[in-house]
Amino acid sequence: MAAPSRPTRSVALTLMQEAGTVEQRVDEGDWQRFQGIQRLSDHWVREDWPPSRHYVTWYVVFRDSAVQAYAARFQRELADLDCLDPIPANGLHMTIQGVAYRDQLDDEQINAIAQRGAERCADLEPFDLSLGPISGFRAGTFVRAEPWAPVQQLRDRLRTAITDVLGAGALPPEGSPFKPHMSITYCHADSPAAPLIERLHRLRSAERVTTTVRSAELLDLYRHDLAYHWTTIASVPLGVT
Repeated sequence: MAAPSRPTRSVALTLMQEAGTVEQRVDEGDWQRFQGIQRLSDHWVREDWPPSRHYVTWYVVFRDSAVQAYAARFQRELADLDCLDPIPANGLHMTIQGVAYRDQLDDEQINAIAQRGAERCADLEPFDLSLGPISGFRAGTFVRAEPWAPVQQLRDRLRTAITDVLGAGALPPEGSPFKPHMSITYCHADSPAAPLIERLHRLRSAERVTTTVRSAELLDLYRHDLAYHWTTIASVPLGVT
C-alpha cells in the first residue's frame, strides 16, 4: 500500500496561513460573535465604581505618535456614530493588571508594589507589538495587540509583584484568557449594534501599526466626563539590567 502523499510546500503554506496564529484565530472568533449582538451597552455604568472613587492599576501607556495617529484615523471614521466617545491621544493604553481601589490600600503598600514591580521586571527587555485589526465589544471598539507572549510575561511579573506585597489571595485566579488590546472608543448609551458592526466590516482591513513597549506604569486611575484620567505613581522601565 502506497504511503499517502504529502501536501506540496505551497499547499502546506496556504493551510498554515488559513489556520493563522492563536491571536488571529481568537480575534476572528470574537469578531464573529460580536456580529451576532443586537445592542451596545453603556461602558460608564458601574455601580461599584462611582466617578469619585480611584483605582490603582498597571497599564502600558501608548505615547508613540504613530499609535496616536493610528487611533485617530479610526476615531474619525467612527465620529458620526453618536453613541461612541473617542479616547484622547493621551489616554491610549493597554490594561495589564488591576490592583485594588485606592481606599483599600495604604501608601506603604502602593510604594512596595511599585518597588516589587520594578524588581520583578528588571530583566525583561522592551518588545514590539503589532496593533490591529479593529474590532468591537458591547461597550466600544478596540484594536488587537500581538504577540501575546511578551505581554503575558509582563503581566505575570506584575501579578507576582502584587501578591508579593498583598498576599496570594489579593488577586483572583486567571479566568478567561488575557487578550491584549488597546481601546479606541467607549460607548456611552444603549444603542443598536448594527451601524457599528457595518462600519467595522470596512475598517478591519486597515493597515496595522507597530510600536515598542518600553515600560509599564502603576497608575492612580479615576473616571470623569466620559473618560479615564490618571496620576502616574511609578513607571517601570524594561531592559534596565
